[in-house]
Amino acid sequence: MSRYLAKRLLQMIPLVVGLSVIIFLLLAAAPGDPVDLLVFGNPNVKAEDVARLKHYYGLDQPLHIRYFKWLWAALHGDLGYSRTYKQPVLSLMWWRIGNSLWLQIPAFVLALAVAVPVGIYSALRQYSKMDYAATFFTFFGVSIPAFWFGIMMIYAFSVWHPWTAIPFLEGLKLPAGGFNSPGIPTGLPRYLDRVQYMALPTIVLSLLFMASYTRYTRSSMLEVVRQDYVRTARSKGLSESKVVNKHALRNAVIPLVTIIALSIPALSSGAPLTETVFGWPGVGRLLVDAVLAGDFAVAQGIIIFLAALVIVFNLLADISYALLDPRIRYD
Repeated sequence: MSRYLAKRLLQMIPLVVGLSVIIFLLLAAAPGDPVDLLVFGNPNVKAEDVARLKHYYGLDQPLHIRYFKWLWAALHGDLGYSRTYKQPVLSLMWWRIGNSLWLQIPAFVLALAVAVPVGIYSALRQYSKMDYAATFFTFFGVSIPAFWFGIMMIYAFSVWHPWTAIPFLEGLKLPAGGFNSPGIPTGLPRYLDRVQYMALPTIVLSLLFMASYTRYTRSSMLEVVRQDYVRTARSKGLSESKVVNKHALRNAVIPLVTIIALSIPALSSGAPLTETVFGWPGVGRLLVDAVLAGDFAVAQGIIIFLAALVIVFNLLADISYALLDPRIRYD
């Protein structure tokens, strides 16, 4: 395992560098450079001012020189400077990633807590009413646009809220967006205040992953419970709970591990649509704002960070296979 891990870690280095080259070239090929977008529509800016700004930011140099300068700085922890937010890209990203984690962790836990039990029960009770309900839910969750569902949740829980006639729900009105209420002191009161802002975007963010996890858990469990070793375990007189939990579930979750490992970087992207709809200051919304503002240093740093997460979690998924299935060895 140690040799395999070392080999994979060494393979990650050229892969990340290659991805950085592709991302750098794609952003450089975008119409207009950051200076052109900065001075667009300003008649007071002269041509010599534009040339001086491009020289100052190094945009008049050949593309390969600009890339190697960026790469050398990135290796020293400098991903550039955001002209929109007036601060280094790395510090800006860390703050926004921390904000996104407030949504990502609860959404991930909620998706798993609902999807895995529902998927297992649906597989064990195939063609039952619960199975049909779970199937409908998965199609609903996969098909519905996140931005539309977010707007409907805002309308239901922040604007309409028709359940005010119910005594214990009369005060239920969740914020339509934001991160914290103004004037809340730091510490526990601020964290408790933030929970009500987290409720709606967490539900919206978890819906898509909840639906896909349910679908893969059900299909994987259906395949496993039909195997000979599961029938043998039942013929030995083992209880259904032992058959499911000890013999079937461990093998059924192996395909689910890949889906979960690949979806965590998607969660870490901050779900740009969800964060934009709810005005949540996370890394996903930062990526959207950076692209629209032509702040390519910020966009490049975020995209490379997300690409690196995909590579890392693919490695973690491969390692988890060996932990879940003794037949898999990386020697």
